[in-house]
Parts: sequence; C-alpha cells; structure tokens
Amino acid sequence: MSMHNEFDAFSQGVEPGGLRSKTQIKVLVNYVVANIKEPVSVSIIIEALQLHGLANYFEVTQAVDDLIENGNLSATDGLLYITPKGVLSIGELSEELPSSVKETALSDAMKLILLEKRESENTVDIKKTEDGYYVTFRIMHKNISLMELTVYAADFEQAEQLKSNFLKDPAHVYSTVAASLFI
Repeated sequence: MSMHNEFDAFSQGVEPGGLRSKTQIKVLVNYVVANIKEPVSVSIIIEALQLHGLANYFEVTQAVDDLIENGNLSATDGLLYITPKGVLSIGELSEELPSSVKETALSDAMKLILLEKRESENTVDIKKTEDGYYVTFRIMHKNISLMELTVYAADFEQAEQLKSNFLKDPAHVYSTVAASLFI
C-alpha cells in the first residue's frame, strides 16, 4: 500500500521537508498520538506539528477532525486517544513518512507535554513594581511548597525569559539553590 503524496494541503508556514499532503498529515497525527502512549490534547498536537513547520495549522486541525470522524482517533474532554482502527492505519503508512519528520513531531509533542506538566506543578508570578518586575518561582511537590524564590527583572522581556528558563527545568533550579545553601 502506498500513501498518496499529492501536494493537496496548504503550505503556508510549512518549512522545507514539511508535509504538503493531507494524507501524510493525518498519518503523522495518528503516529504521534499512538506513540505518546497517553491521552494528548488537541492543542499539543497542533503546536507540535507547527513548531518546526511540519504542517499547516489549518491542515492539522482538519486532519484531527477527520481522524475523529472516521474513527482513527477518539476525543474526550479535549484529549485525543488512538483507537484500534487508528493503530492499524499507521502500520504501513507511517513507514512512508520521513524518519526525521516523525522524530521531530514526536519529540516536540513530548517536550510540550513536559512543559505543560511543569507549568501545572510549578508556578511563576510576575509582578510589576516601580522600577521593574519581581518574578516569584514556586516549586511544588504533591501540594507541598518546596521552595519559593523571588528575583528582580529590569523589564518584562527579562521577566518572561526568567520564567521560560525556570519552566524548562525547575528541578535543576531547586537542586542548584538547595546545594549552594547546604555547602
């Protein structure tokens, strides 16, 4: 069985090497949902396929809708689940997708899931002051506040950069601060 490779998808925002076939986009969506091994939000799938220009936003949205409608995916409370029919459909077809596209999409989805989890477990508050911003980081574990740290940022862009860097690896921030306090 061969995948239809006609360029029938919108290509706005798609980088060279990205997908321009509606069928390929559907197969990639199914592949990512199946390989994450847990329910995943529609927004994560859309963002993951756009992050490196793998597919057009509207095409990914339409692919998700089509896959739900034809029974390859099911959706509950905004989360996508692969169905047995979906698992069968990606078997041979996913082999025809470039490995780099599959790896990039799956990696981006996993990173976005991890970031979403970190954002839900750890908080960052940015508060405007007369001279800049105070950025407060809270590291939580099972509803216990392990650490709360407030630092100064000169402008909003710096405050956002601090937030972004913290959320990339809050455990590293915690272990670095704790280690320097115990030495």
